[in-house]
Amino acid sequence: MAYEVKVTRQCQTTIPRAIRKKYKIDEGDSIIYVDLGDHIAIVPVPKHPIKDLKDFKIDVKQSVSEMRTEALQTAQRLADRKIKGD
Repeated sequence: MAYEVKVTRQCQTTIPRAIRKKYKIDEGDSIIYVDLGDHIAIVPVPKHPIKDLKDFKIDVKQSVSEMRTEALQTAQRLADRKIKGD
């Protein structure tokens, strides 16, 4: 699903309601913008980041494409955990 939003004069955007609801993003929560070279991923910061970081592994011998794929998969796992309330 894709959502188009406008950037305000102060370079702010609104996270669409469906995305906020799906990923349980509430007022005061933090999100991370990840620059993936040719596009951006927006990842909600987990409530227990230390617990979630133990699963984050990147092999420096990987290609940029493989690293990007792994980063996106990790971001999805973190988002799935947030949805489940872990």
